[in-house]
Amino acid sequence: MHQNTIFFAPGIITAFPTNTSFGLGVRADDKAMLKQMYALKNRPAGKFFSLMVKDWAMLREFAEVPDELPNDFFTQQPRTIILKPKEKVPKTQYWPEDKVAFRISTIPEVQAAIKYPVTATSANLSGELPIYDVETLKKKFGTQITIFAGFRKLSVVPSSEIWDYTGEQPVQIR
Repeated sequence: MHQNTIFFAPGIITAFPTNTSFGLGVRADDKAMLKQMYALKNRPAGKFFSLMVKDWAMLREFAEVPDELPNDFFTQQPRTIILKPKEKVPKTQYWPEDKVAFRISTIPEVQAAIKYPVTATSANLSGELPIYDVETLKKKFGTQITIFAGFRKLSVVPSSEIWDYTGEQPVQIR
């Protein structure tokens, strides 16, 4: 585990609290770390990462956001939204070019640390249960990750809803 590190810096995998469980984040433009995190999670081929942004302004900078989307969309309950990405979203094999899943962080400390979109994948190996405490993170990943400071244990909550807003009508996937 790295110490005294700027979270979400290039070359670092950060475990951070989301509004559902701990997630793993790397900068969306850090191709080497995207590849490393995909391998670390033992991710099945074709399973994509979503992206976490700090606020609505950053979401609008990187995605085509429908006008009818309510301001409390991400705070009513944990939600992920699939949108058409703008050209600023890096092209990669880790998310489709035509639609990308986004989340907005609802945790002020995480919002302050996000300077560029980061991945928002759960901090567990693919197929395993989500992780809610720092001790489990340390056991699973050891020195391969940096753990976001200040959070020891999170409440267990259901996974986020997933909504696809890329068609003519929004569709709830989960």
